[in-house]
Amino acid sequence: MRLVLACLAFLVTTAAHAQAWPDRAVHLIVPFTPGGAQDVIARLVADKLGAALRQPVVVENKAGAGGVIAAQEVARAAPDGYTLLLSTGAQITIAPSLQRQLTYDPVRDFTHVVHLLDTPLVLLANPDVPVKTVKDVVDYSKAHQGRLNCASTGNGTYTHLTLELFKSITGADITHVPYKGAAPAFTDLMAKQVQLMFTSTASAQPYTSTSRLRAIAVTSSKRTSMLPDVPTFAEAGVAGLDVSVWIGISAPAKTPAAIIERLNTEINRLLKDKDVQARLAQLGAEPAGGTAAQFTAMVQADAQRWGELIRKTGIKAE
Repeated sequence: MRLVLACLAFLVTTAAHAQAWPDRAVHLIVPFTPGGAQDVIARLVADKLGAALRQPVVVENKAGAGGVIAAQEVARAAPDGYTLLLSTGAQITIAPSLQRQLTYDPVRDFTHVVHLLDTPLVLLANPDVPVKTVKDVVDYSKAHQGRLNCASTGNGTYTHLTLELFKSITGADITHVPYKGAAPAFTDLMAKQVQLMFTSTASAQPYTSTSRLRAIAVTSSKRTSMLPDVPTFAEAGVAGLDVSVWIGISAPAKTPAAIIERLNTEINRLLKDKDVQARLAQLGAEPAGGTAAQFTAMVQADAQRWGELIRKTGIKAE
């Protein structure tokens, strides 16, 4: 009887807490420095969400270790709805397979609230390389082994893993060349020191619009408004290269369901706001949305895909 009463008391207390939430500021932890695209997105969401919740949503930038520091902090935070994470695949679905010493699990230690948006990647080529299609790239790489080098923004990054996934699907003979960020990679791609590069569509557009670089295909499931004339890899005959740099909102595990539902509802609503959609489009991002269950399933599938690729290829973090 005492156990039953204790359980009832716990449920009543939890329900009352959820109904009172939020009665103070909510903190959104961003695993990146101020000023970048992710920070801009976080502040856009924070402003709109704060207005809907009638409490401030405070953005806290906590960069370091590729975003792992911020993810660890949120995983350890109290599950009361007052600490949220601007989550991305880099920390949630890639880092756990690259960094065995991590103290958090992508599913066990988080409640994934909502899938915010996707940013697809595009394969770029220097115009002097005689390739215009995905088939051209694969065929040229096999006919000229060791001649095609592809830049990335570093070992274990999205751009590197997408290259390795492309190679595993097509059998293309391409050498990976890691750089410390996009800027030096672009410099060498323009200078023909490397011939190919995967990058975000927003980063690519200034180069492709002036014909300084050639866009081969995009990794999204459908064509992107940023590069509407560029086919998807699926259209080009390569299935299984549906990749996006996704961003979502996650909370500590065991955050009350009523709070998760409220957050999910409000964020889905703001993603339909025309101003929000226009701002995201400028950043090359496409709104996602959906239920918490759908986002959790996506995280699980993404973690499995990258985990299998990392184990298969032996990729190591820098």
